[in-house]
Amino acid sequence: MSEMKNFAVTYTIDYQHRVVVGVSALNTESAIEIATKAFDDGVIWDYTPEMPLLFDAYEEVEGETLQFSAEAIQAFPEPDSSVTQIKANQFAFYCAQALLAGETPTALEFANKALPQVVPSQPEESTWQVKSENGCEPFDVTAVNQEEALRDALFAIGWSVSPKT
Repeated sequence: MSEMKNFAVTYTIDYQHRVVVGVSALNTESAIEIATKAFDDGVIWDYTPEMPLLFDAYEEVEGETLQFSAEAIQAFPEPDSSVTQIKANQFAFYCAQALLAGETPTALEFANKALPQVVPSQPEESTWQVKSENGCEPFDVTAVNQEEALRDALFAIGWSVSPKT
């Protein structure tokens, strides 16, 4: 029996990126000049009242040739940024759906998956031992820093701190 091998299989199809924008101009030539300048300036996709984006899609070329190729590889690599962006967009969409459904915890989970680079890193909690010279038995609190440990310790023994009015 043969051992299974890993392959990266690629397929290609001919596509054409077609974009249509609305342009007000005196004639065909000036309309093309306006759109060409907007393209060169990188603003053709800005969707403004003066130049609304009317169509933006990739369309298969008539009579395209579907071609497959395969390359043997040792292991599957991490997905390309094109794939991670698709997944991030899907998670963002799921987040919006969950928010609209009032499911905030689920929305937060999807938001964290959509934008992991934005999620603030949570400081690690530590266990702090609280000792008192006033006869209180030692006890432990869990907090991320000494200031929070002191606050939690005061709360645990029934003390509270509030602004003086």
